Amino acid sequence: MQNVQKRRLQGVGAVLIAGTGYAFMSILVKRAYQLGLGPIQVIALQSWLASTLLLSYAMCFKREIFSISLRNLRLLTVQGAVGALGTSLLYAYALKYLPVSVAILLLYLYPALVLVAGVVIWQKRVGRQELVAFILTMVGTTLASGVFSGVSGVALVGIVLGLAAALAYAVFNIIGEVVLAEVSPLVAMCYTQWVCALALLIILKGDVLSIPWQNVQIWETGLLLATVASIVPFYLILVGIKRLGADQAAILSTFELPMTFLLAAVFLNEFPTEEQWIGGGLVMGGILLLNWGSKGELSNEKALDKKRSD
Repeated sequence: MQNVQKRRLQGVGAVLIAGTGYAFMSILVKRAYQLGLGPIQVIALQSWLASTLLLSYAMCFKREIFSISLRNLRLLTVQGAVGALGTSLLYAYALKYLPVSVAILLLYLYPALVLVAGVVIWQKRVGRQELVAFILTMVGTTLASGVFSGVSGVALVGIVLGLAAALAYAVFNIIGEVVLAEVSPLVAMCYTQWVCALALLIILKGDVLSIPWQNVQIWETGLLLATVASIVPFYLILVGIKRLGADQAAILSTFELPMTFLLAAVFLNEFPTEEQWIGGGLVMGGILLLNWGSKGELSNEKALDKKRSD
């Protein structure tokens, strides 16, 4: 049981660090916008640089990554095109029609979709503490988004795009749990990133020069996006899914919200409202309750194992 608990702690730590990395993405994307890039250019900059770094690493140190079954390749293609790229594009364009608070709220409905999928598809049992933790994180997400601060005139197309982004991210998590039973997080990350890069080349019709590569600041921002906000959290969230399962990793990943508030205050002088602080506190409460509940489950499993051995 010590190994089980160790794996779980590794998964929790991986997801929380990933949430911090993804929170940095908001800061870096704003910086990229200030440099004159559009949403699809920012995504392409991040994906192309991340893919190049991963391809170089694989060719030099991990050539076994290129040996993969056709089934897993198909799954990773869907995860990359629908889950990773779909989420990024849909969310970026949702922001054209929605306030950030509403867009974030819609995106963070994905844990509900993952949890429902786990129950419906795999007949997973949801414990009372896990359910309470889920409710806390969802209520906290709603408050933290600022949706009750007075939002009016929301465009229907923006709502559809936001919900589609949440669905795409749920697909990413669900397929991740399936494929990670057979491949490592590193393999999954490489292929999904490469699929994203190729898809963006098709979408932009090979126009790589649409990004002003001669700008040194573009390179600096792009490399930070590719590493701190992409490769590192991408790998860690997959580690978390492998260790914890997609449903619990999804709940824990809501840690990104309060961390985003903190980073925005530090780097952008954007301070959360009282309502948003309360929401962030509920999210953290849900995370703590989820882990407290899992320790109880581990103790029960240990007792059962001991009883069986006797």
